[in-house]
Amino acid sequence: MVKKQFGELKPGDKIRIFGELLEIKKVELSEKGVKQGRTKCRVEAENDKGEQKIIIRLANEQAELA
Repeated sequence: MVKKQFGELKPGDKIRIFGELLEIKKVELSEKGVKQGRTKCRVEAENDKGEQKIIIRLANEQAELA
């Protein structure tokens, strides 16, 4: 099981979240917030049925590559 941080994902990467296989389409990183002091990551992905998914996680959280 290979893992990668959400902040390191690139378009074309495939990840598995909650048992669903998703292909990364776009990744956006925010600046560090004032309250939490952490960088957030917004990931736009698509499943095998063509449904769009938006995932927002901390940039240092781990994603399971497929």
